[in-house]
Amino acid sequence: MTDSPDEQRWSLQGQLVGQWAAEFTSAWRKAHVAGDIRTCIVELIESEIMSHGAEFIASDVYTKHLLQNLRGDLERSRVKEKHSDGGNRS
Repeated sequence: MTDSPDEQRWSLQGQLVGQWAAEFTSAWRKAHVAGDIRTCIVELIESEIMSHGAEFIASDVYTKHLLQNLRGDLERSRVKEKHSDGGNRS
């Protein structure tokens, strides 16, 4: 996690399971104190979450829109990779 006056940035890489999931949850709760109005960014770095079929559930319109954009970016990335390797994936 990186703290700045304007935002908190959470950079997650790899798999978030077991003790790491518990650690993330604990740190998240400690960091989100009442009255903190900074922007919170969760950055998925080299994450296989969406490419392996994970389902993201959103309850508000903005987050649903964001997830649709992420899915579109993922699909465009897959098409680009397929074209750049001539359609031969091993």
